[in-house]
This record gives sequence, structure tokens and C-alpha cells, in this order.
Amino acid sequence: MKKIIYYFSGTGNSLYTAGKIAEAIGGAEIVSVRCSAETVSAEDADIIGFVCPVYEWDIPGAFKEFIGKITINPNAYIFMVTTYIAVLGKSFETVAEILEEKGADLHYGRAIRCVASQCIAYPPFPPERIMIPYMEKQIEKAGREISTKTQRDYPRMSSLMRRRYHKVMGPYMKIEKEYDKGFYTDDRCKGCGVCEKVCPTQNIIMQNNRPTWNHQCHGCNACVAYCPTKAIQFKTPQAYKELDTIICKMLRLPEGRKRYHHPLIKAGDLMVHRKEIVPNDNKAHTG
Repeated sequence: MKKIIYYFSGTGNSLYTAGKIAEAIGGAEIVSVRCSAETVSAEDADIIGFVCPVYEWDIPGAFKEFIGKITINPNAYIFMVTTYIAVLGKSFETVAEILEEKGADLHYGRAIRCVASQCIAYPPFPPERIMIPYMEKQIEKAGREISTKTQRDYPRMSSLMRRRYHKVMGPYMKIEKEYDKGFYTDDRCKGCGVCEKVCPTQNIIMQNNRPTWNHQCHGCNACVAYCPTKAIQFKTPQAYKELDTIICKMLRLPEGRKRYHHPLIKAGDLMVHRKEIVPNDNKAHTG
């Protein structure tokens, strides 16, 4: 039985979740959005999973494009798990619609609350000592249910959020490509290239031993969180200053602020494009 889980992860919450679920279902191949979609078909898979964070009340745009391009088995058991902190929005509905176009159904959906990791806007919260164990329990429950191919209706956007989606999120989506203009490096940058290798959208390239951002950023903050010297800094881009909302006014990265990533996911884990999780083999664990 072939099992495959596709994931998008910036600070490791979703990668950790994908790895634990793979273990729970008796092993699976986990595939990063960094792969070329045409090379990672699930046409012969019996179980197919999608794991990602929620950004701007939806799934990351790069993951949306990726799912649209992959070939899947429409008769497979298909599940989706998101990691989030507050608003799920239309994340599950987006994936369900893409699957419907492929003649497939989303059989299971569950949202996992995790540590909020948008460190360029606020310190991580709730506290890791509280949230990591809680997250673990949620993942274990999801793993048990998925392992028995449980049918579970996916969460949908509330009527209130649906009415407010375009008004609230629309302005941010219009200027999303301006976001990475806020990143820069200070003199602590050693040109190691970690930022380039962990970026899930492959938005960063190294030029003259310094990272250059190329405006395909979803604000995952992998580059900031995993920079070994904390050399990557952030200042509010002009387009966000002009938007002048409460969220835009929060965009800053004080020197002493913690740059959160999941404590069991290292930079090297995010650099691996594909990995086979083998049952009862701790060395195969992503974290």
C-alpha cells in the first residue's frame, strides 16, 4: 500500500505534524512543496495527505499551485491537516475544490493548534511549554483517526468570516509580493546559504554570499527562524506602511525577540525534499 503526504512548512510545525502522522499510519513518503509537482505523482497511492499552515485565512499560494499540478488517485483515502493559531478561513475548502476538479474527495480534515510563529510581528505564543505538548496530543488523535481511514467532515469558513474575507484579507493579498522587500541582512551574515535551502517557495538565491529575495514570499519566516547567526532582519516595506492597518503597524523585529521554530525540527530537515518514514525506525523521523 503506497502512502504519501505532501507538506508546506516554514518554521517546522507542519513538517513535524506530517512526520508524526506518517509514523501513525505505518509509514509514508513525505514530500515537500519544494519538489517539482510533476515528479511526485500520487497516481498509485492508496492514502494521500496534505499538511500545511494557514496563511491569510487560506493555504499558502505555492501549496495551492502545487496541489493543482500533482497527479492523484481519485479513489484514494485523502486527508488534510492544517496547523494554525486563530482563523482557519477557507483552507480546507480550497483543497476540497482542487480535489473535486481532479474527480476526488477530501475524506478527513482536522486543524491542529500550534505555536504562532510570525516573529516579525509578535513574539511566539502561547508559550512553547504549554503549546508543544498540547499540539502533540492533537497530532496523536489525528494520527489514530487517519490510520483507520476515519471519515471526518472538514472545517468550513464561518458565514461571518466569509463576508469579511475580501475586505480584510484582500488588501494584504494585493501587496503580498512586496512583503519580502522588508528582509535584509546585517554584518552577522556568513553567507552559509541556510536561508536559501529552507525556503519552501525557493524564493531566495545567494548572490555574492548574501541572500536575495525574489518576491514569491508567503511570509513563512523560515529564513528568519533558522538563520544560525540571526543575521536576517526585517523592516516594514513601504507598501505595508501605506496600507496603515493594525497588523502592518505590528511588523517589526526587535533584536531580543525569539525567532521560533518547532524545537524538534532542524534546518536540515526542511532541506530534504522527499523522505520515507519507516515504521518503528526512529532514524527516519523528520524531527
